[in-house]
Amino acid sequence: MVVFWLLNLAVTSLVGILVAMLFGANANTAADGLADAGEVEVLAFFLGTGIQLFGEEIFTILPFLAVMYLLYSKAKLSRKTSIILAWVITAMWFSAAHLPTYGWNFAQALLIIGAARLVLTLAFIRTKNIAVSTGAHILNDWSTFGFVIITAAAMTVS
Repeated sequence: MVVFWLLNLAVTSLVGILVAMLFGANANTAADGLADAGEVEVLAFFLGTGIQLFGEEIFTILPFLAVMYLLYSKAKLSRKTSIILAWVITAMWFSAAHLPTYGWNFAQALLIIGAARLVLTLAFIRTKNIAVSTGAHILNDWSTFGFVIITAAAMTVS
């Protein structure tokens, strides 16, 4: 989990910097207001997002397996080609679902979220374990949200 989280952090940071410079970027407003929230609200936020992120893994991994199966067994593509195509197709599927989150910024959703999804699905491909991709996803989002909350709280104290 930790290895894929760190890989995801590195890849999405690099892609994020490039996309922000070339196309601009919109903030994810999910953590807005949490800097002023109480401990219970912050805990509930993190618990709720943990459950949501497991759902996002199911939202991607089940279609990945279905597409891979169809490409391999029905379209008669090679196993490797089926995996790669299913990997890319479901990364785009996942990215498209995030378009409203990022103000319909196609470059941001498709490139940054798509890159993150490729790394997270790679965690599943390499380990065959949804707990690994879920754990990496949770570490990624919780560290990002945590950074935003702590930074916002520090700015309100100053």
